[in-house]
Amino acid sequence: MNMRLVFVLVGTTHSGNIGAAARAIKNMGFSEMRLVDCCSHLTKDALARASGADGVLTEAKRFDTLDAAVADCQSVIGTSARDRHLAVPVMACRDVALEIATDANSSTSTTCVALVFGRERSGLSNEEMDRCTRLLRIPCNPEFSSLNLGAAVQVVAYECAQALQSVSLNPSSEREAIASGEAMLHFYDHLQRIMLATGFLDPDNPKHLMRRIKRYFERNRPYESEMNILRGILSATEKPFPPKKDGG
Repeated sequence: MNMRLVFVLVGTTHSGNIGAAARAIKNMGFSEMRLVDCCSHLTKDALARASGADGVLTEAKRFDTLDAAVADCQSVIGTSARDRHLAVPVMACRDVALEIATDANSSTSTTCVALVFGRERSGLSNEEMDRCTRLLRIPCNPEFSSLNLGAAVQVVAYECAQALQSVSLNPSSEREAIASGEAMLHFYDHLQRIMLATGFLDPDNPKHLMRRIKRYFERNRPYESEMNILRGILSATEKPFPPKKDGG
């Protein structure tokens, strides 16, 4: 199976919740957890709540920003408990899990997928959701939709494990590797530089243009070869135009 599934916790403030998430991750056969601006994850409370999943805790990697945490990921799936009217597609948890499994089955190279969980009280910010290629929602009682972080991780990990088991392990078609998160960040920086240089983007009145562009490309993340073409176009735009010939 050409798939690495990583669970990313953002801004977790209670170490016990990190331990509960670690337990849920190991329960379902996964092992990789990343922490972004979280509290300590090796406290007595965290180890107690992990209930034997100490390895997931001790091997968890810490990051200062979400960008850094998902730099090597081709797909970034954020969790959202409520509708924020964002342009990023929102899918049911089970549908996302099936999509992950199908992609894993058809990809010829190892794909890294990040499942991102936000803060206990406020979830992910709009800016963090902009970094997501998809958003998933766990169907809940609409009058009481708040899930404990550990429970949310458990549900998502379970659905992913079930979907991965249900999809055939024999690839039926080959797919090219999708551009990584790091490649996308370099592309956005390059694109913004060109937009400023050409006057298309007004630095004094940028509005939400870059955010909309990022949302578009995160919804439709290009393959590596397509990214090379886009970066080539931008690089060619940076070069000075050759002087016109007489009469030309």
